[in-house]
Amino acid sequence: MNTQARDAKSLGSLCPGPELLPELMRQPLGGTPLQVRSGGTSSRCAADQHWTLDLRRHQQFRYLSATQEVEFGTGLSMADLLRQLQAFNRAIPIGLSGLPGSGFVLTGGMGPLSRTQGLAIDHITQIEGVWGSGAPFTLDVEQARHDPTLAAECRGLLGAAPFLAVVTKLRLRTHPIVKLRLRRGWINPSELPAVIALAEQWPESCSLQWTWGERLEIYAVDCSPLSAPSAGLHALDPFLNAGSGGQVEQVHDQLDLPAFGQFGMETPRTASAPSNNLLHSEVLGRLGPAFADQAASVIEQLQRQMRQRPHPACRISAQQLGGATARIDPSFTAFVHRDAQWKPWITAAWTPGDLEGRLRSLAWMEGVSDDLRTCCPGVHLAQLHDHLPNHQQELRDAFGSWLPELQHLKANVDPDAKLPPL
Repeated sequence: MNTQARDAKSLGSLCPGPELLPELMRQPLGGTPLQVRSGGTSSRCAADQHWTLDLRRHQQFRYLSATQEVEFGTGLSMADLLRQLQAFNRAIPIGLSGLPGSGFVLTGGMGPLSRTQGLAIDHITQIEGVWGSGAPFTLDVEQARHDPTLAAECRGLLGAAPFLAVVTKLRLRTHPIVKLRLRRGWINPSELPAVIALAEQWPESCSLQWTWGERLEIYAVDCSPLSAPSAGLHALDPFLNAGSGGQVEQVHDQLDLPAFGQFGMETPRTASAPSNNLLHSEVLGRLGPAFADQAASVIEQLQRQMRQRPHPACRISAQQLGGATARIDPSFTAFVHRDAQWKPWITAAWTPGDLEGRLRSLAWMEGVSDDLRTCCPGVHLAQLHDHLPNHQQELRDAFGSWLPELQHLKANVDPDAKLPPL
């Protein structure tokens, strides 16, 4: 469980099954908005003086061979889901860790395969759950698009569900498991603009991720067919052949990818970094188009921020989007930034109990976010920050001109604000 959530002085956990959940949501509960736990990786799956709604009783799994879809309860982690799909040689695209639950899917869901397979929300075909009002629903995504009211509800659930409803079951399209190739290693920050420029010319089968802490690690994944591999990973030779990086690794599937940000350490991918187990943190993700000729100036700004980071575990990371993520009409889902080619994210970390350290790290996170806003004007709300001062600005950056419609939808489906505010 997320360390900050684990240490919270919550009112306790509520674990209703499908029959009791609607009735529970109709009750005049104190300690709202409710915090929802699926995988338990979010800093807001528990909070001081709030109830946590624990979804771990919702762990059903069914593979529909006729349509090659998977139906599953939102109490499963992404690793749990992929392991069960392996029996059918199928998968869905997940992120850089198997630990998150369905919150990963419902807030967008991006990872190394997004450029070829799209966002996780783009695979959803049916959603089942309970609105904040307590009214149960089952929405078929394709059918909903033919009815204006259902289309608005469906759009809200595909990317902004945590504000509107408790989703208990999802149905997603699946893909055949694809073998992957990985290349990772450390580079000098001065080399990052050139690596970014290189990645922006790659085919969609390749994606670049990087993370900048004590050192700067790049993590490039290629999912092109083994019979016709892309040359993208070998183009990294000038940066990784001086002893700071490894050769191309063959990986059976997503769950076998090594842990991101831990090059040089033998750590299973689904484990958290040991050094982070004792820390509290918040994460803020931004979204923007290709860096192009801005890369050098952006990285120079970030380098100044890295020299001033208030805690050794504060870091800046990014992952590459585009390709399939850009081919969906922005009006279909709550993920409106379909032109995004990059998602940089900022991790603010501090020692538990260090209140001044927390404020310094959060101020640093906002400073980095301000530096990135010009080139990355969007926000990806993978973690909710309704407890932080800039929540409203993040909402505006995340949903843009569609935010008033989303707020209107929330007023209808969650009139008593049982779930996080908009």
